[in-house]
Amino acid sequence: MSYYALTPDTLRDYLAQDEALASRLGGTADTWHIREVSDGNLNLVFIVTGHLGAVCCKQALPHVRVAPTWPMPLERALFEARYMQRIAQAKTPHAVELYAFDNAMYLLVMEALLPHQVLRSQLIANKDIACFSAPIARYISHTAHASSWHTQRFETGSQILEEFSGNTALTRITVDLILSDPFRQSERNPTPEAELLPVIHAMQDDADLLRAVTHLQTRFLSARQALLHGDLHTGSIMLHDGDIRVIDGEFALMGPIGFDCGLYIANLILHACAAPSKADFIRNEIQIFWDTFTEEMQRLFDRPQGDAAQLLPEHEDKAFVSAFLQEIFQDTVGFCGLEIIRRTIGFAQIADYDLCETPEARLAARQAALSIGKALVLQHQHIASIAEILAIFSTD
Repeated sequence: MSYYALTPDTLRDYLAQDEALASRLGGTADTWHIREVSDGNLNLVFIVTGHLGAVCCKQALPHVRVAPTWPMPLERALFEARYMQRIAQAKTPHAVELYAFDNAMYLLVMEALLPHQVLRSQLIANKDIACFSAPIARYISHTAHASSWHTQRFETGSQILEEFSGNTALTRITVDLILSDPFRQSERNPTPEAELLPVIHAMQDDADLLRAVTHLQTRFLSARQALLHGDLHTGSIMLHDGDIRVIDGEFALMGPIGFDCGLYIANLILHACAAPSKADFIRNEIQIFWDTFTEEMQRLFDRPQGDAAQLLPEHEDKAFVSAFLQEIFQDTVGFCGLEIIRRTIGFAQIADYDLCETPEARLAARQAALSIGKALVLQHQHIASIAEILAIFSTD
């Protein structure tokens, strides 16, 4: 079968020919309800509902969905499928089950999350949600444990490296959009408010800041600690009635664990910048996230079982894990700062800023975000605790 972009009608025909998927849906194909729910930048997404069940169908497009002149390799769907298969081994309840992957159609058929909603949209709508950060902390720690050199034989780590080393197109997006473009002149950067231009130009000319960014670029490209989601923000999380799920793993790669942590925390801080009245609520979620992450990592990595660190005397295990966590924390701080800056002045800015009711409020929110982001990047090797992040967050 050669590739073609699916429509509701052609998807119906496709699923009807797959006995296992058709049985999962139940009934006849003409009774299935199909709706397109694509709201990201890269893919077609459909929810198909039958008498017995539902599936989510996600197909890669050969270009950015919202920018057809920007080509994208179809193979990215393969890496998302591999990520889902790998994460299944971590046995985390916060993953999504993959039912089938068609390599010719670059199509993933997976568990439909109904009636789950995207975390970012729930935050923007000011829904009554809380304690969603602890499950995300457990998700990151469990997936790290399942792929870390400290807990797995080096053959496992080498196999994971090989499986994801070809995901260069989406890693290039990360390198450009998060690690580079905000700190240079780039046609991808949206035109900012005039009042922000002096701040942006000063950042792009700040030698100390650029040295810190360079250090983080090096960490991202060389610290292959574990398998990352690679794009873990509040738009990549869905929830309903306490059930928290992580979606959209197509940016997966081996990298520094603090990258996933940093992106998640950054998007919480960004929401608080846009909605200052929720700052205490967000600070509490950040504290819960880091406390849970630290606790889980200490438990899971209590006795390293992999080829790295296996020679340590048992009485030094806790010191080793503590040092490892501090390394992850420094990365978390730095990548958090980079993500805050990117989502404020770079490509793919956040919808949270639409909460600002006036241009003046929007400008103030973005100025606060840039100040926080810059401080975190500059100080990422010196900030020693989550309390210090919250203190920087509180003063802006």
